[in-house]
Amino acid sequence: MFLDKNIKKSELAWEKILQSKNVLLISHLNPDVDALSSLSVLIEILKDLNKDYIAFADGKKEDEYSFLPNEEEIIGDKKNLLKIISHRFNSGKEVGDDFFKFFDLAIIVDCGSMSRTSLKDNIVNVRDLMLDTVIIEFDHHVPVDNYADIEIRIPLSSTTEVLYNFIKINNIKINRSMANCLLAGILTDTGNLLYPSVSSDTLDISSELMSLGAQFPKLLDNTWRNKSFIEMKLWGLALANLKVNKKYNLAFSVLPWEDLENFRNELGQWNSEIFGDIVGFISNLSEADMVLLIREDETGKIKGSLRVGFSEKDIDCTKLASIFGGGGHKKASGFMIEGHIKKIDGNNFKII
Repeated sequence: MFLDKNIKKSELAWEKILQSKNVLLISHLNPDVDALSSLSVLIEILKDLNKDYIAFADGKKEDEYSFLPNEEEIIGDKKNLLKIISHRFNSGKEVGDDFFKFFDLAIIVDCGSMSRTSLKDNIVNVRDLMLDTVIIEFDHHVPVDNYADIEIRIPLSSTTEVLYNFIKINNIKINRSMANCLLAGILTDTGNLLYPSVSSDTLDISSELMSLGAQFPKLLDNTWRNKSFIEMKLWGLALANLKVNKKYNLAFSVLPWEDLENFRNELGQWNSEIFGDIVGFISNLSEADMVLLIREDETGKIKGSLRVGFSEKDIDCTKLASIFGGGGHKKASGFMIEGHIKKIDGNNFKII
């Protein structure tokens, strides 16, 4: 997968990192383990180079992934991001939408679309205002926007696998913290190495990371064997609402706002990774070629997660996701639309 052009891009990206002074690290909204692990790996690299940096992942919940090294350094709210930039670079004065000017380098991970960063207008301003900020992108999804100066986008198992190859190309030493982060991203984006995106290279990389100190059992405890009572109840609801459209061999489940809000009120909050875990589990269904989980966990916003099952057919679920303005990669994609899921009767629903 790492063709000559990707090797050259990786070497150029490393050159830009070495030349940088102030770096802004960014992942997508409501980050998953792969996104946060990618940021954490880059933090380790920048620390070793004595670079100044700020890491941002809008919607990151405090202490949700505290087992990841450097997680506590990642800012999860845009207001706090602007406040920190103001104090660090602008003598405490309020900063405007052109705040990228304070950074000579921005690295965006695991994010095919500018809008998924919550910084779309600011990224557009880099070009419109002809700022000197260089933008590097590491990702494994099908692109929605082409916004980076250096785009290292490879359809591997995870963004952390893309970063592993970048690290190897540039002879960067992998310490134990980096090994844990790289393996965490691979495990969570592959359903613990069960998804079709896993290649022989993925397995070899995982083995090497364990030899470098990655703690496989501990990572499983924190990402898979960590389900709370409320999360188990959510699994039950999703399975109770599961149906199969035999015409298209599509399995789907719907989680309406009212049911999810009742869970919150009665039992509390859940880990944001839960929906990925649910749709990953449903993809094991032998009667379906593809599965879809639709939920309204934020009122007025309907999110869909698509996974290709273990079908022998050549199915690309990004084609379906793109109809609704979403994206991802061939075997796993998602989208978000405005609307409301209304329960008609029993487990029948419609979108209004």
